[in-house]
Amino acid sequence: MAPRPVRPTGRPSGPAAEVPGIGAAHRAGITPYGTVPPLPGWVIARPRLLERVRKGTRGRLTVVTGPPGSGKTVAVHSWAAAEERSAIPIVWMSGDRMPGTPQGFHAVLAECLARSGTVPDPHVPGLHAQDPHIEGPQPGTAGPLATLETPVVLVLDDFRPERGSALIGLVSGLLEHAGPGLRVVVTTRSDPPFPLRRYALAGRLTEIRAGDLAFGEREIAAVLAQHGVRLGPAPLRALAERTEGWAAGVRLAAMSMESQPDPESFVERFAGDDHAVVGYLMEEVLDAQPAGVRRLLLATSVTDRVNAELATELTGDEIGRGFAELVRRNAFVMPLGHGWYRQQTMIREALRLVLDHESPGEADALCLRAARWFDRAGHLPEAVRQAARAGDWEYAARMVVDRLAIGGVLGLRPADPLAELFGAMPAGLAFAAAEPEPAIVAAAVGVARGDDRACATALQHAGRLLERAPGRVQARLCAAFVRLARHRSTGPAGTGAPHGEVPVLLPRFPERLLDDRPELRALVLSARATAALRAGRSQEAARLFGTAAAAATQAGGDFQRRYCLGHLALIEALHGRFAHAAELAARAEQLPEISTSPAGRRVAAAHLASAWVRLERYEVGAASDELDRAGHALDACPDPLMAAVRRLIGARLEIARGHPERALRTLGAIGGSAPRAPWVERRLRLVAAEAHAARGAPGPARLAAEQAGGAATPRSAVALARAEACGGEPSAATGALRHAMTESANVPADVRVEAWLLHARLAYSAEDAPGGRRFLDRALRLAERERIRLPFALCGEWLPQMLRHDPDLARPYQGLLGPLRPGDRTVPSRADGAAPVERLSPRESDVLQRLAGMMSTEEIAADLCLSVNTIKTHLKNIYRKLGVTRRTEAVRRARSLSLLQDP
Repeated sequence: MAPRPVRPTGRPSGPAAEVPGIGAAHRAGITPYGTVPPLPGWVIARPRLLERVRKGTRGRLTVVTGPPGSGKTVAVHSWAAAEERSAIPIVWMSGDRMPGTPQGFHAVLAECLARSGTVPDPHVPGLHAQDPHIEGPQPGTAGPLATLETPVVLVLDDFRPERGSALIGLVSGLLEHAGPGLRVVVTTRSDPPFPLRRYALAGRLTEIRAGDLAFGEREIAAVLAQHGVRLGPAPLRALAERTEGWAAGVRLAAMSMESQPDPESFVERFAGDDHAVVGYLMEEVLDAQPAGVRRLLLATSVTDRVNAELATELTGDEIGRGFAELVRRNAFVMPLGHGWYRQQTMIREALRLVLDHESPGEADALCLRAARWFDRAGHLPEAVRQAARAGDWEYAARMVVDRLAIGGVLGLRPADPLAELFGAMPAGLAFAAAEPEPAIVAAAVGVARGDDRACATALQHAGRLLERAPGRVQARLCAAFVRLARHRSTGPAGTGAPHGEVPVLLPRFPERLLDDRPELRALVLSARATAALRAGRSQEAARLFGTAAAAATQAGGDFQRRYCLGHLALIEALHGRFAHAAELAARAEQLPEISTSPAGRRVAAAHLASAWVRLERYEVGAASDELDRAGHALDACPDPLMAAVRRLIGARLEIARGHPERALRTLGAIGGSAPRAPWVERRLRLVAAEAHAARGAPGPARLAAEQAGGAATPRSAVALARAEACGGEPSAATGALRHAMTESANVPADVRVEAWLLHARLAYSAEDAPGGRRFLDRALRLAERERIRLPFALCGEWLPQMLRHDPDLARPYQGLLGPLRPGDRTVPSRADGAAPVERLSPRESDVLQRLAGMMSTEEIAADLCLSVNTIKTHLKNIYRKLGVTRRTEAVRRARSLSLLQDP
């Protein structure tokens, strides 16, 4: 059994303090070879790792692999120290003193086993090496260990024999032929040359790798505490990310922070260029490597990942052939899969510093060489990154343009690194270059950042350069894409986006590249759709937006998907198909409201469509909120067409609230200097006609309706009939309605509902109760399909009385009429003088009822099967309608107005 180790106190010192500290006890002769060396006092407790090693030692073989400084030896040593009082002997053989010959290994192992009491004879006859000329393990190598029943753990620390050595054969023989009592633990920088996969399949292998050895945040905090350093959660997390849990890096950071007055600020600067990291690297890694391996480590530090072919490209054939051995030795090269590897981040930064110091300027040449290799291999983002690191921005821009990857710079693909990479391009470079590509890319960066002035200036410069260079199809096409992205939302009616040049240029470009650019297809299609919508070709626009949405979904761009879905929803609302509009708007709402790529973008159309649907369903508060959100979007990205639609919906919202004068002020001067599509002008005049009729002004209402088309279209015919009815001309009103009272699918549902509802009113006024009832029933039936409530809410002067006298007519439509109470849009005030409030929607009433039951927001969401954000929106509306700011006030106010049901 190993003697109880001495546990010295104190902290490690020196750049390599943690890594060699355990083997030093044997080198210094503090403990006899084969016994567990003393455990330094600075080793922190790692229970999760201790348990992994403990479970492994119950089997035949445990392999602990990791780069230098990862804590392999410390992990096994901590386990050995914890097991010192157990009955299982531990034989510890360190690599720095491990005999290099089978005979020497045999002698040392025999002596250690005898000292531990495992075997009585120190000579252990029969324990010998394999014949190196015979492949595979051979019987007889284990000798008396073949029948060993008493458990013993053999630790081979830092086991690094040369491939093909007889020592490997001897250990293999032990693993194959020793009795069940022998357990072997191997710590090594690379996988030992044993048949590990066969052992794993047989259940005889436990592997602990670099990821398992990495320090977690709690363990990092414990290391820092030993050095008198304490960090908050955010800096601690940052340190964990920077070091990747690398034990030596954590310890070096702690040692460096001891003398820092502001450790948290130091964390922001701590990287591979820290002198302690560089010192450790030189001492423990580079100085111990052969010249070829050292060259490989330095040259491959310029890239984020590397494979054998790229390593050869960077170092030449002779040195590059050593990459496989570098990987096998696990010298800070970690596998990524599919033949790719990467260096630990801090070590890569330190190696770059050494490379710059030893060979100034060589890093740029290596980066350009890597850029060309990545470019040939089809890894464009990495090629651009390497060119940027070399400072060759013209080459980087040319690669992007030649491959039509401008959508990545525009931010049309999620998390595309190109946008971030070119964000660091020097501002004046685009105007200093002789080629147009840097200016085109700079314009795309302007679009992604929302900097229209920078985009316009760069596009103008690119245009001048393109005029001097005939051909250049890729550059012209990318410039057109940038103009499309710039003008898609802001181009005024009549000018539109410059989508015409794209179809001319696209056929001249390889189709295979376009297949990989769905974001550009979505951009072109949505630009055409926007132009069609401005021109009033809504059906064509809907078809194009639908195809563009599919391409945007393929590209994964949230902004383009929300843009297309929002406009599709708005078109559906324009045609009175509110159920489908609501579905499309809901799909748009599932995407981020504020785009991260391009940064800070909002889509006004999505909120306008939702506001329109909410208004038609007489959800006045929700409609107002959506209009506010649309306003925020238009403030950030002005669009005359969407601004006009917002005025249109806002004016109708004021009519719904009973304020026609405000509606007219909202509409402002129709037909002013701002260019708008003719169909928008007609819609605005129709709302003006509705507002004039609501305030009892038949003359202006009739004039506005005539200017919007008069009896020529169903929608304007209803407006004209409403004006005639307002002026006391029922016959003229009935005549104007004939064009709108049809079941034709070409007449929007909301127009037909309003027509039949007005016809019912005229019939009741003419004392034609059967006709009025028939027309009202038809209006209700049509409205129920699309849940259209607004027209009924605006009939407060006659509809409630009719429904009270005819409950059989109202009963089938309670789901439609229940939330309305036409003509009574406020809760009556009580005798206590409480002010009237806007009526709550059914869902808001449900939320309020649960609020009174002391349920939390999360509990209400779970009970109603809604999201927490939706419940928060309902609560905001409830507070606004009740005129309160807190939950308790809302409940108290609701009780005073009899809005809560008794439990």
